[in-house]
Amino acid sequence: MLKAVIAALSFVPLIASAAPPESLSPHKVISAVAGDFNGDGSLDRAVLTDNGDSDADLVIYVNDRNGGFKAGGSAPAIAFNGGLAGNSPELRLSKTGALQVHAENMAIGRDHWERTLTISYRGGQFVVSGITASAYDTMDPKSATSCDLNLLTGRGTSDRRKVTMKAGAIPLGQWTEDKIPAACQ
Repeated sequence: MLKAVIAALSFVPLIASAAPPESLSPHKVISAVAGDFNGDGSLDRAVLTDNGDSDADLVIYVNDRNGGFKAGGSAPAIAFNGGLAGNSPELRLSKTGALQVHAENMAIGRDHWERTLTISYRGGQFVVSGITASAYDTMDPKSATSCDLNLLTGRGTSDRRKVTMKAGAIPLGQWTEDKIPAACQ
């Protein structure tokens, strides 16, 4: 975790110069990671920022291969941002290097949950390609739910049972909470 925080902080000067000042303020950065998100062999950057409305916005900056970055994709209000330990979102890299947006509420109230969205580059655009989520009521542990869905294949699990659904990743810019498949609600 400390490595991720140090890495995120080291990108702040680069991030601040990658976007117009009116669209990205360094003090609003919650999390940042670097990786080759579009498969072109160059490091890209992803930034999660506080939008001031209990949510976090995502912007992906792709390497322009000329020493700079350009906006490659974005999603407003992609994750809940409670602002406290146990309910702050973060960016992660999967074992395969895919970008992940992790959000959780493990600190407030009796209903605790966490959700990770996997972001992939397909057909020339960034898409939400996977959802992993779990939830439980601290007063009723038997009510726990979980899901792990691959939106590209339409296969996954819901409460430890195999499920299938219509395959189809969701374009990143079109992501909203109402796009969460029923198997993950």
